[in-house]
Amino acid sequence: MRLALLFTLLLPLVAHADNDPQLAAAIKSGHVHRIDRCMRRFIQREGPALQPHTALHHLGSAEVRMMVLYEMLRRQIGVLEVDWDRCVPKAQTWPGTYTLGVVLRTRDGHVDDLMERCYTIKGGVPGTLRLFGWRPHVRKDRHDLKCVKARACLGFLEEQRAYCDRWGR
Repeated sequence: MRLALLFTLLLPLVAHADNDPQLAAAIKSGHVHRIDRCMRRFIQREGPALQPHTALHHLGSAEVRMMVLYEMLRRQIGVLEVDWDRCVPKAQTWPGTYTLGVVLRTRDGHVDDLMERCYTIKGGVPGTLRLFGWRPHVRKDRHDLKCVKARACLGFLEEQRAYCDRWGR
């Protein structure tokens, strides 16, 4: 009896564990601004650093969190493909800027209903202010992902695959 009661109480938690229903509803509606707002919230919710950075992850483990975000988005309802610019060499190490490309199947999923969006994500916020040449360190560095910009980008995923093939990663 206890097992049946425990099973009935925990079943709804397991059913919604992998998918975000708000993001799925926004993708199904096809409204660009609603999708962008839900994606920004999704990135903000999944982006904070849960572990302190170590010598092995001196960048605040932003790339590790980008990989976790990539894996979570692949399992969402309405998301066909996801990729980020992991193979592109970047000039700035911290806070790094990443671009996440998502192909979404809106409405019925016909060819005209496929949408490709890119999200520019900042990998951390430094605690240093810049005041006329004086740079005091006023707070702790925050190692969380923040969505800075959302835009439409056609061919981003194919371009990233070509970079990864060229660099052999």
